[in-house]
This record gives sequence, structure tokens and C-alpha cells, in this order.
Amino acid sequence: MELWYSGAVVDAVREAKSRRALFIVYVRDDNEQSEIVDKLWSDVWAVINDTSNMIVLRLNKGSEGCNQFTAIYKVQTYPTIYFINGQNGQILKVVEQIGEDSSKLHELIEESLKIIAPKQEAPQQATKTVEEKVAEARARLKEIHDKRDEEAKAKEKEDEMNRRRLGQQIQLDKQKKEEELLRKHAEEIRRDRLEQQKLQEKIKAQIQQDREEKRRKFEQEHSSPPEQAKAKVTTADIETSKINYTRSRLQFRLTDGSFFTEDFPCDAHMKDVYAYLNETLPADQYRVGSYILRTTHTRVTLTIDNPNTLKELELVPTAVLLVISRGNVHSPSSAVSSTNVFQSIPLVFTWFMMQFNFVYQFIFAKLFGNRPQQPEQTRSTSRVTNDRKVNKPENFKTDSTSKSTIRRFHNTQDDSDDEEKRTWNGNSTQQL
Repeated sequence: MELWYSGAVVDAVREAKSRRALFIVYVRDDNEQSEIVDKLWSDVWAVINDTSNMIVLRLNKGSEGCNQFTAIYKVQTYPTIYFINGQNGQILKVVEQIGEDSSKLHELIEESLKIIAPKQEAPQQATKTVEEKVAEARARLKEIHDKRDEEAKAKEKEDEMNRRRLGQQIQLDKQKKEEELLRKHAEEIRRDRLEQQKLQEKIKAQIQQDREEKRRKFEQEHSSPPEQAKAKVTTADIETSKINYTRSRLQFRLTDGSFFTEDFPCDAHMKDVYAYLNETLPADQYRVGSYILRTTHTRVTLTIDNPNTLKELELVPTAVLLVISRGNVHSPSSAVSSTNVFQSIPLVFTWFMMQFNFVYQFIFAKLFGNRPQQPEQTRSTSRVTNDRKVNKPENFKTDSTSKSTIRRFHNTQDDSDDEEKRTWNGNSTQQL
């Protein structure tokens, strides 16, 4: 007896899903192989008695049911047997070549039934109460929470290890950078020291060379004529290797601290320099002939009638010249002498007054006895002391603080001007 499902494909699928049964679809054709498979199914039906857990559907090629099935499951060859899970429509097996042994087909059916067969619950589970099920659910929930906590702790521990490892790596990188910076700094210091040492050696060699040149020049000037000739020959040989400067750069420094520079030919004379300054300097401050030039280091005064060139005066390639007023150049001996004469007049006068006062006091004491000193004498004494302080012939002015040791030098010519001012400001004894 054949147990094929007689309904439509949709009904077979619905019933297989509701019964959770094995859904078997046999798609056949009119060829010889399909007839062989039909005989195998006849043998299988003779062996199987219970078909409650399966639904077997036979579809002929070209039928409406076959077209519906092939729209979902692509059929490639005929005949083909599909073993499908009725619960979810999953294909378990697809058999295209079975052979001529019906036992193989029966084994495939049994294997598919075992796959979809539901697991039988244990007898003890059927007898469990609601409280036991709740307790088991709580126990499982607790296990899940504990597992999550353990995973969170493990992750936190791993993150902490990674953080420490990252911190150590950052510290190592920072230490390496600091060491690299220190190494570079030490290398720069060493390089600077070497350069400074080379520069010092170069300067020393230049100084030594300058000393040798000056010594040769001195020996050349003070030697005998034959020696001078020899020295000239050697000097000419040496000078040929030197740089032949054609210009001289002169820097002029004024008394107010400003300065400016100008280039002159090496064969120029001082009259050319003075002519340039007469055109450049402001006429209201530096009149023609009211100033002179002086070197800074050797303090040599260079006048306009100097016949030597700039090269002969050793102002090549560069030099610094001070522009000084003629009033500050002359020696202040005449001003000091005239000032001392004027300052000595009140001293002489005060000395005579003291002698006269002494004789007067002596005679008065012999005739009338001792009397207290008159206030006039005190005023005279204080005035003399002040005059001595005013006329103190020193080369520096004291600070207003009596205990201070700070002093500053000044020009004696300015003192003579101060004396003339004090003559008419009412504070000097020269008005007496």
C-alpha cells in the first residue's frame, strides 16, 4: 500500500509544519530511471507501517505542484528526492542517484527522522514543580551574572595591564627622548668648545703675527741702512701674501653717544676726512675748526694738517675715531690756577679775621675777665668751615649722603663754572 500525500503542495507544507514531521518530496519524470525509483518506493512502503511522523509527496514534472516546488527549490535532474525539515523548511538531504537497492532509501528515511526527532524529556522533569523551575531559572541567571562579572573583571584586569604596559612604554620613550636631547646638547657644547678653541688659537696666531710685524717694523725703523734694506726686502716679500686693502671704513663717535661710518680710499689724508665731517656734522653743534679727531685705543690726536695717509696712520681696513670739541682737549691748568686764586682770597681773609679775633679775645679777657663766646664768632667759624667745604680742591664730588663712599669724577672746568655761579647766587664768601 502506497502512502503518498494526496493534497496540494501548500497543504502538505502546512501539515508537515504543524505535525513537525519529516517532509519528503519525490520529483519524477517519465524516463526509465524514474520507473526504477518508483519500484524502490513500492518496496519501502511494504516495510514502513507508521507514517505519522512523515509526509511523502510525489510530484510529476510539468504539474502545477511541481512548478510551485521548483520555484522554491531548484530541481536540476529527474528523478530527485528531497528530505526537508517540516519545522523550518531546511533541506536535510538531496538524493539524485539512489541505485536499485531499496534498503538504502529506507536508511536515508530513518536517518532523516532521527535528525528531526524531538528530544524526549527525562521523567524527572515532568514531575518538577513551579518553585523548582523558578529556583533553577534563578540559579541559571546567577550563573550568567557571575560569568559576566568574571568576564568584566578579567577584561578590567587586562585593560589595567595594557594601561600599565602603555605607561611604561611612554616612560621609556620619554626617557629615550631626554637622553637623546642630553646627548645632542652635550654634542653641541663639545662642538662649541672646539670651535671656541679653534677661534682662540686663530686669534692667538693673529696676535702673534701682529706682534712679529710690529717687532719687524720697529727693528726696521731703528736698524742701520743695510739692515733696513734687508728688512724692506723681507717685509715686501711678506706683504705680498697679505690682503691689499684699497678702502678704509672709519666709524665716527660723537660726544652724545651717536655714531656713523663712511668709507675712504687708503691714500686719503686727514684733510679729506675733515672736509667730509664739515659737510656731514650739524653746523650749529660742530663749527669748522671747533673739533678734532682722536683714536680710541692709542689716544692719538689727528689734526687736519697731518701729512700721512690713512694707511700710514694704520687706519686700514677699519678704525674708530672720536669727534671731540677743542674745549675739552686743552689742559685745564689755567682754569684751575685762576680758580685757586679766587678760592684762596676768602681763606686769607678768614685767617686774618681769626688772628684779629684771637688777639681781641685775649686782650678782653685780661681786662674784663672771661666772657662767653659771642654768637658772631660761632657764625664766623661755621662760615669758615662751609667755605673750606665749598673750596675743597678735590677731583671728585661727594654724594649727598655723608656715610656713603660713592664718588664720581668730573671735569675741573665745570668746577670753575660752578664757582662763577656760586659767586652770584648769594652763598659764597666772595661777595664780602
